Amino acid sequence: MKRKSSFIFLVLACGLLPCFSFPPFKIWILGWFGLVPLLFLFEEKHTVRNFFTGLLAGFVFHAFLLNWIFSVAGFFYLLLAFYLAINWAIFFSLVFALPEKTIVPVSACLWYFLEILRRFVLTGFPWLPFSLSQWNNPAIAGTVSIYGSAGLSCLIVAFNISFYRFLRRRGTISIPVILIIMIVSYAVSTIFAEYRGKTNFVSVAAIQGNTGYFGQAPEESFEKYRKLTDSIRWNPEIVVWPESSYPSIIDWNGSVIKYLKRKSFDFPVLVGTMSEENGNIYNSACLFNKGKIFRYHKTHLVPFGEYVPARHLSLIRKIYLRFAGGMPEIKPGSVIKTFEINDKNFSALICFENIFPEITAESARNQSEFFVVITNDSWYGNSFGPYQHFAHNIFRACETGRYVIQVSTTGLTGIVSNSGRFNVFQKNGKELFVDGIMNIRMQKTNDVRTIYTALGEIGISMIFLIITGVCLCRD
Repeated sequence: MKRKSSFIFLVLACGLLPCFSFPPFKIWILGWFGLVPLLFLFEEKHTVRNFFTGLLAGFVFHAFLLNWIFSVAGFFYLLLAFYLAINWAIFFSLVFALPEKTIVPVSACLWYFLEILRRFVLTGFPWLPFSLSQWNNPAIAGTVSIYGSAGLSCLIVAFNISFYRFLRRRGTISIPVILIIMIVSYAVSTIFAEYRGKTNFVSVAAIQGNTGYFGQAPEESFEKYRKLTDSIRWNPEIVVWPESSYPSIIDWNGSVIKYLKRKSFDFPVLVGTMSEENGNIYNSACLFNKGKIFRYHKTHLVPFGEYVPARHLSLIRKIYLRFAGGMPEIKPGSVIKTFEINDKNFSALICFENIFPEITAESARNQSEFFVVITNDSWYGNSFGPYQHFAHNIFRACETGRYVIQVSTTGLTGIVSNSGRFNVFQKNGKELFVDGIMNIRMQKTNDVRTIYTALGEIGISMIFLIITGVCLCRD
């Protein structure tokens, strides 16, 4: 019994170790070595035991890093941590059943495909790809311009397994191979990161209003953004208000519409709000420009927050009504839209749409020159959540070769360059729960096309599938 308790403690400790390379922590080196102690706890050919060991380690990993969800879901968030831990369980149960000669490349490809599946299964929630561990290491983060976020995760996991095998004296050839791949990837990625336009700059006024709290009156929030907008003393090409800056259906308030239309003759204003079209309610980004309104409706809604999966089942409806008190009626948009200001094209991403690489990759192929993420991060509180959310912008910028701006109600508001370097709005040394305007000047990079956006995730997946097939056929 004592031995079993010690083993469980070790699994829990090893599951926590790699957490400290993820936002808001900055020990990125742990991403490359953090799984190694855990690997020593698995036994070859013990598939069932390895499954549950991986499940426990994955559970503590996700439960720790996703603790910010507790504020809205209570201990029910542990169900999400359990669901995400299944990826770890499947991975570690199969790794030690793989042929010895090809364990590194095949296991790395397996991790890649498991991360891809997590983007789509049960609505998708790719919040913690292993590549996110490199968020404050732009030299490595930039390599996702070649093989994407999941591809970088694949290489990190491959290095962990290679180093484990080195310590077990089971071969060292894979370590220099991975290092060579990373060096070549870095060299290639700098081609895109070092792009510099001559006059292709965009001036943006990003407004963080310190709003978005539950129960806040729409008029109170609107008044805050109106005053900040009226205080602008330069000529930005666009002013951006975050998601929920008007936390109600904007079409129902004529005075708000009138103000924004009038203001849009001075400069375009992008507003995150709810809107109504044809009797449907949407979470929208509304661009007011020269007295006209252009809309993008959020295409990827938050499950259980903006819609209820399988709501047609009476059991699901009863459970949700019991704990939430009402069913959301928000409809998803059908197309990813590109806005235009002064002959410059950009795409708006609402809330957690920036965690899905396929959205930004498609937008980049559709001639978007930069991205604007509008989000209401107030419900995260002072937690890991805002930092984890913002960190995804680093990888979207590198993957597409475009700059990404995020504007939040309470923070983080900031900009990420196409090389992965970032800067966030601060006031009195604070980044969260402060108000003000961030004056941003960035480059538009429409003539940059990265390998990742050229091939797309399907093209990259085919490469990893071929690698897997070749390795397995050799055995």
